[in-house]
Amino acid sequence: MERLTVEDAAFLDLEDEVSAMHNVTIAVFEGTEPTLADLHDRVHQRIRYVPRLRQRVVSVPLDLGRPVWVDDVNFALDYHLRRTGLPRRATMADFRNLVGRLQSQRLDRGKPLWELWLVSGLPGRRWALLSKTHYAVIDGVSGADPLSIITDQTKESAAATSGDEGWSPPPAPSGRRILTETAAELAINPIEQYRLVRRKLVEPAIRVAGSATGGSTQAARAGLTGAVGPHRRWHQVAVDGSTIRALRDRHEVTTNDVVLALITRGYRSMLEAGGRPLPHTLRTLAPLAVTTGDRFTNEVTALEADLPVRCETFAETVQLIYDQTRHATGGLKPVAGATLSGLPGLVAPNLCGLGLRSATQAGTRLSGVQTVTVNAPGPYHEVTVLDRQMVELYPAIPLVARVRIAVGVMSFRGSFGFGVTGDRDAGLEIEALASGIERAAASASGGATT
Repeated sequence: MERLTVEDAAFLDLEDEVSAMHNVTIAVFEGTEPTLADLHDRVHQRIRYVPRLRQRVVSVPLDLGRPVWVDDVNFALDYHLRRTGLPRRATMADFRNLVGRLQSQRLDRGKPLWELWLVSGLPGRRWALLSKTHYAVIDGVSGADPLSIITDQTKESAAATSGDEGWSPPPAPSGRRILTETAAELAINPIEQYRLVRRKLVEPAIRVAGSATGGSTQAARAGLTGAVGPHRRWHQVAVDGSTIRALRDRHEVTTNDVVLALITRGYRSMLEAGGRPLPHTLRTLAPLAVTTGDRFTNEVTALEADLPVRCETFAETVQLIYDQTRHATGGLKPVAGATLSGLPGLVAPNLCGLGLRSATQAGTRLSGVQTVTVNAPGPYHEVTVLDRQMVELYPAIPLVARVRIAVGVMSFRGSFGFGVTGDRDAGLEIEALASGIERAAASASGGATT
């Protein structure tokens, strides 16, 4: 039995009937798709390396303390592995609709907080794996995303062939035991006493206040902030990495600056397509991996940036963003994308999770945020699962508070995959945002003004 950290417990508290706080990663593959039995065997072989995937959350009686992780004595791998297929002659629009529906569905709190979906029937004889992992589970770059543990490149994969037939979870702790240990901790730990008082008396007031405010008046008029419904839409677009690197070198900025500038141009296209007013800027939280030394140690800071959507050219846009971000890390050193993407295995889903955790934690303390942007560098090397080659990688990040739209980015080999999440009930033209990103990259790299 292990108590959730303060940060992990906060993600459970943030989740409600309209906010599903899980990380979704979409990996597209070429080649003959595996059977569900093949996938079952691979996960069964690897799951012993991430015990959290067989643990569930148990609340403390009377809500007197943070919940605890306990081994799920009824754990059934078949429950967490799902298979679905698209209709014959399916289009990418059908696939996007499926991603939006799966993204909208919350994970069952009574079971380990993850799912892995095998999706067949994508256009071009492709198939996909879609992983869903609650943010309470992801606690580091080597975290617990199921997609990360089943790649052929995963550490110790050669030895992970015998499975773990001998796994036998201990009996679940009784409610009396959980309550007794929590009460003992409260009696001797004034910090836990303070947290209990805050959770009971202060945080409900903060939640009510936060539901009534947030975001600028201009952003609200543009439909970007406001009440958020329970349903999601998702759209994706890929931009060639050589284009982004060329723009980075031409304008003498960072890769992250170029990504933010392309997204800014995408927002302008979306607002114009919908006949919505253009605010002067849109404030985004953009998590950035940082370090105080020579190595990355899971430290991510939530960078604030005002996206200048009224700028007429990409050059002006990226320069204004660079002027903000170059001094925004408070003396911490950004970690080079090559360092992150060079980490062993597939760490992009966990990096994305760390980034969203950082942004959400900052967003609960900051006002005036209208969107979230999470950029997670992925691997340059080939990635395979069951000897099938991964060809595309995209994130689908959740919406928090009153933010109705968010963009996640994952680089993979020679491409940057942009995933746009929107509130279905808000009527935002997320397709125009995605196509605007693509057009801005093409025009800016060709020297045209955009």
